[in-house]
Amino acid sequence: MFNEKIEIVDFKKEAKRRERKEKFERKVNDAKNWAYNNKELIMFFGPTLIGVITASVKAVNKHVKLNKEKNLKDLYCYDRSLGHYWQLRRELTNSEWVEIDKRKNNGERLADILDELKVLK
Repeated sequence: MFNEKIEIVDFKKEAKRRERKEKFERKVNDAKNWAYNNKELIMFFGPTLIGVITASVKAVNKHVKLNKEKNLKDLYCYDRSLGHYWQLRRELTNSEWVEIDKRKNNGERLADILDELKVLK
């Protein structure tokens, strides 16, 4: 008696889900029919379109990779003594880099310097 499972179905959500599924299936069928009726167009423009898409994807991937490298360079500071990256709140200014270099040459730890400058995240 207590082990019975009661299933509550939200009919509005279920109806919307069915409508979305039917709409998606209609769009897929329309695309299939268009492709079947326009084989010549696809054969003519297909290779060019694939080349353009490939070039676009490569360009976007290159841009994303460069941005990641730039963020790594600007928003992290590598501590050679610990072999550790320190995450920064913001990009350091040139004057802050000069101060860090001077203080590191005086023997201070990078973590302490960054903490005093209040740039650690």
